[in-house]
Amino acid sequence: MDQWTGVHRAFIIRAYYRNNDSISSAQRMFKKQFSIYQVPPTNVIKSWLRHFECTGSSQAGSSISRSSLPQIFCTICNQCLSNEKNFNSSIK
Repeated sequence: MDQWTGVHRAFIIRAYYRNNDSISSAQRMFKKQFSIYQVPPTNVIKSWLRHFECTGSSQAGSSISRSSLPQIFCTICNQCLSNEKNFNSSIK
């Protein structure tokens, strides 16, 4: 079972976007809000953010029904990120 609840996931996602896409700021806010020492690690938060951006939901699991629009958006975002990495590497 996942140690992080839907409330935890939703809080982190909201805090990330409210703090200029800063994972470390979201982690600090999480620690303060829930008064717990352990915070979700960066790789877990990135996974939640990708899931949220692709599905529009912070819920875990694959039982979420997905429309084609979030999948198209996710594909476009991934393509843009790939193009940006290729562009940045060609500049160096």
